[in-house]
Amino acid sequence: MKTVYERADVVPLLAEIFRELGYEGTTLSRITERTGIGKGSLYHFFPGGKEEMAAAVLADVDGWFERAIYEPLRRDDAGAAIDAMWANVMDYFRS
Repeated sequence: MKTVYERADVVPLLAEIFRELGYEGTTLSRITERTGIGKGSLYHFFPGGKEEMAAAVLADVDGWFERAIYEPLRRDDAGAAIDAMWANVMDYFRS
């Protein structure tokens, strides 16, 4: 049985590979080896190749920081927002 992925499913997998191997150490061969996703599928999701994959990972991380850190700091009580910020950052980096 073949697994069907959406682009949003692939980004966290890529993030882990880039985190472990760095941009230079991450190759398309290593991505396919570690994810089991074929090159054709990767290029379907990311026609711009590795550069687009890295940009998608960075955009995803940026979105997380906006939702989990910056928005609550702008919106909520400062003390509660700072407590939540530390908890969210700890969870993020432990994951």
